[in-house]
Amino acid sequence: MDPVPLAGEIMTSGGTLFTALSVFLAVLFAALCYARTATFRRRVGRNPWGIHPGVWMIIGFFLSLIGVCLAFLACATTRVGPAFDTSGAPPRANLDPGTGGWSAPAAQGPPAGWYPDPSGRHHYRFFTGHDWTADVVDNGAHSTEPLPPPPAS
Repeated sequence: MDPVPLAGEIMTSGGTLFTALSVFLAVLFAALCYARTATFRRRVGRNPWGIHPGVWMIIGFFLSLIGVCLAFLACATTRVGPAFDTSGAPPRANLDPGTGGWSAPAAQGPPAGWYPDPSGRHHYRFFTGHDWTADVVDNGAHSTEPLPPPPAS
């Protein structure tokens, strides 16, 4: 009577076949990661999570299915662009003499949204429709920095 092979022996008994299949799948997952992230980079203009598609290919090769899932998750969660409309005219920052700070024009002001930073220190700053906030965006990265004091007259 033949001995019953163990589960590990069944999986590795193919030897070269198992190795060839493993390498084929690893290369397939690497190519899938690269194709997805490179397409995202061409379409959007930035790398998913800031990671180059070549690195995603290496991640896909070594982590296989987990790497592919990470690549798709990165593409799904990377901000495509600023969450604001820059097509309209930006509000003009005015010095409010009563408070000594920056404020919106007293007349019918523009709607709340992201506009070019009136201080010129950042790409964009959030305007509430009445006042500028400390929320700023540089190259797609959000941070906060209070508006600098108005220039001395």
